[in-house]
Amino acid sequence: MIKRNKWFVIASALFMLVLAGCGNQTADDGGQAGEEAGTEQAVELVLSHTAAPGTPIYLTYEKFKEELEERTEGSVTVRIHHSATLAGDTQGIEMLQNGTLDIASAATNNMAPFTDLFLVFDLPYIFEDVYATHKVLNGDIGQEFKEKAEEELGLKLLFFLDPGTQRDVMNSKREVRVPEDLRGLRFRTAESPIEMAYVEALGAVATPITWVEVYSALEQGVVDGLVQQFHWVVTANLHEVIRYVTETGGIHAMHMAFMNKDSFDKLSEAQQQAVLEAAQVAQDYNFEIAPKMADEMKQQMIDEGVQFYTPTEEELAQWREISVSIWDLFTDRIPEDLIERIQEAQR
Repeated sequence: MIKRNKWFVIASALFMLVLAGCGNQTADDGGQAGEEAGTEQAVELVLSHTAAPGTPIYLTYEKFKEELEERTEGSVTVRIHHSATLAGDTQGIEMLQNGTLDIASAATNNMAPFTDLFLVFDLPYIFEDVYATHKVLNGDIGQEFKEKAEEELGLKLLFFLDPGTQRDVMNSKREVRVPEDLRGLRFRTAESPIEMAYVEALGAVATPITWVEVYSALEQGVVDGLVQQFHWVVTANLHEVIRYVTETGGIHAMHMAFMNKDSFDKLSEAQQQAVLEAAQVAQDYNFEIAPKMADEMKQQMIDEGVQFYTPTEEELAQWREISVSIWDLFTDRIPEDLIERIQEAQR
């Protein structure tokens, strides 16, 4: 009897050890499961833009990629297609809307087919200079654009990008000093009603052409000129077919980084926060480097034989007077209070 009890005690002890071992195994498994649950799911975001290597917008998207991948410790990576190798501005936005692209870059004037929200950027001389634009977009108005973009387009506007200069009048035919000198010339425009009205008011013939066709259109004489920033001339090698630039300034078209809403929503909360933080760093970086690179881009154009003309104060007054006259044509599409607030924010 004693022997049987002895074996019973031993068997019971062994059974308890087995249970303890199973308990430890369960705890270990639970710990591993917890670690796996805490590990961020790997995500690759595909980003498309039209800027060429070495330009401010190209460098800014590289900065965004670097910041995002570092902040997520590689759980989010960004594959960038630059120089319009995947899509132009309009195509990129369409791809975002149908869910075949994660992030796309588009100029404010190229958003006209999708929304009136950014038409205000096309108003000539609404911004005094590039720094005034930065001041406005770094404030409440910039945040409102982001919120309204999500409401109207269903896209997240992550950040703004500056090409570095305002737009100037450029052509391949002759030196232009005053608006009258443009008469009869055909000027490429985006599908922006304000840009077309602006060109027509100056005396040229507005000819809407997609950006990827501009070089060949200038080379073949389909158009004679355009109103553009140094950044995009260098990006598209237009300094090979443009011969004259008149430094009128006046229009400050910005680029914007948009993200597909579903692509953003599928990220974890920490990854979403990293995207927003990387976006702010990228915008700050861009606003710092873009104006500084303007002289460098201008010199590239000069080296290619492009001739620059700086209007006198009297001549510039002619450009401004004619340009601002078109504002009244768009009072039904651009809120008057928005114009007033943008002007006030620059003071």
